[in-house]
Amino acid sequence: MIDKIIKIDDLEGRVYELENWKPSNSIQVKQYFTEKALELKNEYNKLLHEFNINKIIFDCEINFKPVMGKNYFLYQNQNGKKFMSLISPSEWKNQKSFSYLGCFKQDSVQKWIEVNN
Repeated sequence: MIDKIIKIDDLEGRVYELENWKPSNSIQVKQYFTEKALELKNEYNKLLHEFNINKIIFDCEINFKPVMGKNYFLYQNQNGKKFMSLISPSEWKNQKSFSYLGCFKQDSVQKWIEVNN
């Protein structure tokens, strides 16, 4: 995909293909742009993942006011409804009516981030 031909549009709308550049310069330049394109792709995927987590949490039921930095637990009941709880999975006794989806907390800009327990 990215390693075949990199096309770059300039401000005037012209398209350059790195494959057509001079052979003496093209290997290093192509490698640089390929690495940068992969970095951007990875950053985009990370951003998309963070957005999806936040969308799920902001759309779920929360019956308390979250405190930044405190861990909260996301569950889904048998009807598919998601809810946030103060109670960790280990504190529930014989729960079979919902499934645990993950542990999250809010950062300083109130963005939800996943916490690995």
